[in-house]
Amino acid sequence: MSTKDVMIWRSNRAGTHYVADTVVVEEPVEIRIRFRDSNDKWGERPLSITMRTPGDDQALAVGFMFTEGMLLENQLDKVTIGLENTVTVHFKPDVRPELEKLQRNFYATSSCGVCGKSSLDSLGYTYENLQWAENLPSLSTELIASLPQKLTEYQSLFDETGGIHAAGLFDWEGNLMLSAEDVGRHNAVDKIAGKALINQSLPFNQHILVLSGRACFELLHKALALNIPVVVAVGAPSSLAIETAERFGQTLIGFARDGRFNVYSGPERLELQNETRAII
Repeated sequence: MSTKDVMIWRSNRAGTHYVADTVVVEEPVEIRIRFRDSNDKWGERPLSITMRTPGDDQALAVGFMFTEGMLLENQLDKVTIGLENTVTVHFKPDVRPELEKLQRNFYATSSCGVCGKSSLDSLGYTYENLQWAENLPSLSTELIASLPQKLTEYQSLFDETGGIHAAGLFDWEGNLMLSAEDVGRHNAVDKIAGKALINQSLPFNQHILVLSGRACFELLHKALALNIPVVVAVGAPSSLAIETAERFGQTLIGFARDGRFNVYSGPERLELQNETRAII
């Protein structure tokens, strides 16, 4: 269940009433991996435990491992759901994962072992040969401004609870391709990544990622892993998110709401009307 009914005291000008309310569920899930070791024997071990909103757990596990560099596109065999909030990602029989590298990547991700400038520098090697789709038509301001509203039409859990993040993947014409909701903004993007990997629908170098909240470095990093050239956020971007977008040639848009938005990087992909430049 993704939501739960609770009883609350609700106070307003009309008084205080004891009423039912709906809240989003937050529960842990254990991500496990199954693989053949160097002795050609099957083994299984836990990788991480993360808090999430139940639903799309298979996609969450696969997407998390993919966007954090722990799983390559051609290494996934299958993913299974176990008992008591566990999900297992199965590597293909011919894949021998580097367990030390997996563990190192996980700890760096979960505890931010390489934050700030060093995080940005560490992406340089991973995405040094990143290739964006070329010769795409410019995106109109009307299309960009319409995307957050389009995403809200698929935010059923937000409508019920008001307490959940969403991410949506749109094609270049503004059609929604994939969406996900979760109490964690990173989880929502990972669920999209997992759905794409499971359905073999990568890459996304002609797509737009829309975020219901702010844009931080980790979300830009996940967009890079999916080869997404344009990121649109309803909230504000962080300084490191802007630096990431500038370094790798992404278009980053923030405060996209009420028919307006700010462009922080990559304006060349947009058809900007009546452009003027202030003298600073």
